[in-house]
Amino acid sequence: MTSSVTKGRLVLIALIGLFAFPAIVAKLVLSQGWYETGVTNRGKLVEPYTTLEQLGQVSPLKQRGWQLAYVLPSACDTQCQQQLHLIQQSHIALGKYQERVVPVIWTSQEVDTFEASMTVMQMNRLLSMKVKAGQLLIVDPLGQLVMSYTPEANEDLVKLSKDVLADLRKLLKLSRVG
Repeated sequence: MTSSVTKGRLVLIALIGLFAFPAIVAKLVLSQGWYETGVTNRGKLVEPYTTLEQLGQVSPLKQRGWQLAYVLPSACDTQCQQQLHLIQQSHIALGKYQERVVPVIWTSQEVDTFEASMTVMQMNRLLSMKVKAGQLLIVDPLGQLVMSYTPEANEDLVKLSKDVLADLRKLLKLSRVG
């Protein structure tokens, strides 16, 4: 009789161990930081939650729409000119999503004119402190700053534009607003 009780206890312990072992291993792997989660976005998420309204900035768009914003540096050199061209090309490359996105130039000083496809927004002091010159931002239709891209001095701007385009397409595909 004792051998059948012992055998039953061993089976019970084996069953408990069979189901508990993977949970214990998973907890150990996660708590020790041995696992890195996968990230699909290529830009940096703007944290904490920030909107244009919180910064006291009025959106330049009459209708709600996504913005592909470029913070214009004080002196627009060749990298700046290339970035402006790539923003226009990225806007064209959006294809069926093109009507949902408006390329916007954010500037802290008065500017003469840009091409008709580019909307210009004068930044206030709070927004100027939040963003950096030369930075690209994706802004949702509700005015939330979603993602930012800050190019390095000698970074390949074509690759950066492709990254922005990939993230923007994902956002537009999953978005129910704008």
